[in-house]
Amino acid sequence: MADEQADEREEFNRYCDVTMRGGTTSGVVYPWAVVELARHYRFRSLGGASAGAIAAAFTAAAEKGRERGGFDRLAETIRWFAAPGWRMAQLFQPAESTRKLYRIVAASMQSRGTTGRSATTCLILALLGAIGFRAKAALALAVLLWLVGPVAWFLAVDWGGTPTWLLVGVIALVAVAVPPIVVRLRPRRRSTTSGWSAWARRLGTALLLVVPLVPVLVAMSWRLADFASLAVAVVWWLVLGFACLSAVALTYLLGAKRFLDRMATKVHFGLVPGTGTFKANFWDRRCGVPASTGVPPIAEWFTTELDELSGVTDLKFSHLTTNLVLMTTDLSEGRPYRLPFTEPAAPWLYCERCLEYVVPQRVVRAIGGAETGHRCPLHPEDALRDLPADLPVALAVRMSMPLPGLIAAVPLCRAEPLPRVHWFSDGGITSNFPIHFFDTLLPRWPTFGLTLGPYPGPDAPPVWLPEQDAATSGTPWSEIGGVGRFAASILNTMLDWRDTMQSALPGYRGRIAQVRLADHEGGTNLFMRPETILALAERGRAAGELLRTRFTADDAADTDRYRWIRMRLAMREYQQLGDQARRRSELYKDLAEDYPIPEDLKDWFEVPPGGADPNATDIALILDALGAVGSARFDGEPPVDPDLRLSPPE
Repeated sequence: MADEQADEREEFNRYCDVTMRGGTTSGVVYPWAVVELARHYRFRSLGGASAGAIAAAFTAAAEKGRERGGFDRLAETIRWFAAPGWRMAQLFQPAESTRKLYRIVAASMQSRGTTGRSATTCLILALLGAIGFRAKAALALAVLLWLVGPVAWFLAVDWGGTPTWLLVGVIALVAVAVPPIVVRLRPRRRSTTSGWSAWARRLGTALLLVVPLVPVLVAMSWRLADFASLAVAVVWWLVLGFACLSAVALTYLLGAKRFLDRMATKVHFGLVPGTGTFKANFWDRRCGVPASTGVPPIAEWFTTELDELSGVTDLKFSHLTTNLVLMTTDLSEGRPYRLPFTEPAAPWLYCERCLEYVVPQRVVRAIGGAETGHRCPLHPEDALRDLPADLPVALAVRMSMPLPGLIAAVPLCRAEPLPRVHWFSDGGITSNFPIHFFDTLLPRWPTFGLTLGPYPGPDAPPVWLPEQDAATSGTPWSEIGGVGRFAASILNTMLDWRDTMQSALPGYRGRIAQVRLADHEGGTNLFMRPETILALAERGRAAGELLRTRFTADDAADTDRYRWIRMRLAMREYQQLGDQARRRSELYKDLAEDYPIPEDLKDWFEVPPGGADPNATDIALILDALGAVGSARFDGEPPVDPDLRLSPPE
């Protein structure tokens, strides 16, 4: 018996589960991390949301293809990303109808220090290209008014017999009030470039902004009245500048509203479908979109990678040797779902044309499913098909990763009398780090977590693995130094508070490695330089190594420590449940014996009962057994007492 237990312990010590956090381009952290873990472990369960879903699926595919070098190929994906040509940015390819709007997104990500392009210049070009002739004419009038307004005021005003003290007062008031306003309004973007070229660009920008005042300076003489006119012209320059910017904002807001009212569902609420034949043209490149070098759209890319990593064409969940669980969010129902679907409910249906917009055609063909009598609400001429339980992994990844507004959502329908569209978006909306996926009261092996976070201070290490104990210290913290950071913290807290609190519990925190990111790293930074990508991947490798060495050193002593902590937590939960059973068992025994089961609950049973609960005797035995659990408080209980409660399925 002892030998069998030792063999079982040794076998379980070779397994692990992994959950990975979402984070768009931050996903480059994960490949080398899981490759490092794969040196010792076999992956039994893998999960994630958004970019973490891509990484989890890639890891599951590599585990399937382990014997044919799956993890070697997974490691090479980082070097593919780090090659010249901005391959990561090329994966995000807009539809033809969203090309102009996507230029604005790409332009906003430019910087002299990274791409060599000015974000301001690219944005101006992108904005000009995004509107029609009438809007351009309206903006031209607003700019013309800004250009000629100060000169017109200067030429039109005659101060006549205005007292000298009033002229001096006007000049002094403008001299005191306007400069601080201008200083506060100047861009504060951090520049990674310095030297004469940077100063020359700043000087050129400043001269361009004061162009409306140049004719005034040329026309004025050294009279006090002219200086007063100059002062008021400066005020008009500032006021008309605000008016011009307001006109620009209003023009684009109205244009965006008209586009969304007309096209939102057609583009699936996103600029990037994931498929298509996009090729950057001349104007795209001027706006910051990288030149096309043959990189496929993102859904085409990860579909091919899944097949290559696993060695299986059209990889499905049934092909995998691991339990892969991905998180998605049904915005129509306002709730999360696990993929593949597990909750018993009305079957899901899909429209081939809808899905071909977001995943490659070969993935849609691989789904199969019989045609039904229902019609697609978005394409009434097309029939809906049954969505099988065994999904292509690529479809599940695509349903987990839609970044709202950027990557198009995925539509499915329920098999209802009148099917309605359910829009599936980013799994990170409801759980960006689902560390709870594979947790049990008494786990056999650890579920490792790979998460992301900011640097809490200048001296913080780039990778952090908390001590494996029952303390609550060491919870994540980030400085809130401005309104932008405050607003971002509100959003992050709304989205992540449950995952954050779960991660801090005893038996959790010591198995979650955090990779820290600077502001220009990961997130929606599509234009990361090759050295940045390699640095992030190396931090991931270090995180994987920390986890592997902690839980395998000294004959897996820390794995046993993890199990012991979880055992002590579980014993307290069992005692609390037993206490409830002792105090309340008679009430529920009586219900089991006497309560007549209502008609609308009899479909819970395979054989509908005629009266009271047919399992009353077994229920009484279970309640008695729970009540027999010792009530004496265990010495050495962990200081944190989590709740054991029923939770709805995902």
